[in-house]
Amino acid sequence: MKPKLITIVAALVLANTPVHAQEQQLAMGFVTTPETVLEQATPATADVSIKPVNFSQWVRDFERQYQPVGQVANGRMFFSGQSEVRVGPLDPNFGKELALAYEKAMFDMRADFILQTYGRLTTRTIREIYQNDSSNADQFDPVELQNAGEAGGGKLEAILDKAITLIDKSLDNALIEQGLPADQVQKMSIEQKRTNYKNNIKKEMVKSAYRNMQGLVPVQTRFFTTDTQNGTLVTVGIIAVQSEKTRQFALDMSRKRPSNVTGTPKKLADLLPAKDSDYLDEIGLRFSYDEQGRPMLLSYGRYSLSVSPDWKPARVFRATQNATSMAQTLAEASIVEFMNTNMQVSETALTGAQEEEIVGQLTHFENGTQTGVEQTKSDIGETLSTLLKSGQASASGDLRGSSVVSRWEQPDENNTIHVGAVVTWTYDQLANANAIDAQGRGQAASGQGSATSTTANPINRGSKAINRPDDF
Repeated sequence: MKPKLITIVAALVLANTPVHAQEQQLAMGFVTTPETVLEQATPATADVSIKPVNFSQWVRDFERQYQPVGQVANGRMFFSGQSEVRVGPLDPNFGKELALAYEKAMFDMRADFILQTYGRLTTRTIREIYQNDSSNADQFDPVELQNAGEAGGGKLEAILDKAITLIDKSLDNALIEQGLPADQVQKMSIEQKRTNYKNNIKKEMVKSAYRNMQGLVPVQTRFFTTDTQNGTLVTVGIIAVQSEKTRQFALDMSRKRPSNVTGTPKKLADLLPAKDSDYLDEIGLRFSYDEQGRPMLLSYGRYSLSVSPDWKPARVFRATQNATSMAQTLAEASIVEFMNTNMQVSETALTGAQEEEIVGQLTHFENGTQTGVEQTKSDIGETLSTLLKSGQASASGDLRGSSVVSRWEQPDENNTIHVGAVVTWTYDQLANANAIDAQGRGQAASGQGSATSTTANPINRGSKAINRPDDF
């Protein structure tokens, strides 16, 4: 199967703490506040192999060490999101679905924040009360039945099916050939319904918003495995941040200009996983600083490879190349979405209660003669609850400044082969691209850019902690 990038719109699972009125004024337009010293969310010395109880516990542990999720403090706001992996760990497409689950969680975080902060809510309540206590409440008007009969009613579906199948022949001849008596053509049934009692209430709530959101970057990601009655469920959890620094850097990136955002210098080798198997822990975007203390991005794109034993080596090679290319594209897309993402989202919720009494009558005719009548009475009582969330996100930006620094291929606990690419965006790479472009145009380079089992093994992995308290 060819790798296929699927556009994500789906059912949303983010649970952010509501933003208070004062915080709504700060969100997406943070006032300048001094950076304060915070304890690190996950210390570099922490053993990430220790399994948190679940996603909620993981988020609570983060909040105790950093700050509450969903609230603005010190010019920054943290988000949490979780999305399910559609297939189980033993499925050959598990790695592909893992990448899509990350995309869904990121989309949900952006969408929920925009709806909460900038959404407009429209509500409509419908109340219906009706009761028919007349002496003829369960009787049907004979004139209505006569008019329906004269209109022709509904013919047998079998007749219609045969007419469609044998449309190139005369209908009468076709029916005779099929052994059906011609007088059966006139057979029909007429259905009548009437509501005698109704006590309904429906409330419809529509929330919609359109907004730009830039500078959102994950701080930590983790995979959770849960055994349920219906099988094994794997989810992708994300804790992300948007701050003055990340938003400013995103704006500087989009305009290809030096940034005044600075941080503690780091070597790229110290940021990347120490060994090949550690790449399985990583997915999505990371924010850090280069050796000169300038902001940079690392983006981990990943996909999976499903190989049949009877494939020739050349086909396996091409499938690997295609999967790696998909992983690189996903990594590059995360960088562009960090720079500039426009979102249009809507959420429609319907709740209510329905209680009705409906009487019915089914009258059968054959050759124009009434052959029988069936009467029914049904009581409907139900609680209504539906939720529809939809949205679309678009992002565009120049990839100048990005470079692939690593490609990897690694089997996981269940022997699914994962492939990946790590793409970085740095000011050194931007300066190099500008120099090449200037040389091609015969100009001096601008200095602007220089500033296999039957039981799935549980998946319990968390991303490498690379950030200091004051990075954001």
